[in-house]
Amino acid sequence: MDDDGVRPVRPNPRLADHPEGSAIRTAQAVFNQTYCTLLQQLEQAFNGNPAMLGMSVGTMYALTGQAQGLMAMQDDDGLAAGPTFEYVAVEDRA
Repeated sequence: MDDDGVRPVRPNPRLADHPEGSAIRTAQAVFNQTYCTLLQQLEQAFNGNPAMLGMSVGTMYALTGQAQGLMAMQDDDGLAAGPTFEYVAVEDRA
């Protein structure tokens, strides 16, 4: 293992770790919306609408890019940011 390639990360990251309007919190909120959309698409795909499975693949790629972008951000403590996987209600998704 290459220890130089390991980034220190905040354990159990949450939106509340960062002030509203900060770049990290904004990126985490967008990730959460995309993540919850993916879960909804998969639920629909496995419950009678298989066409949603194809749509979910594109959402998975978007989610990957968002997670990688978050992990490239560093907070004020010098720790890498990360996704929070917090639920966003359907009516609160953009």
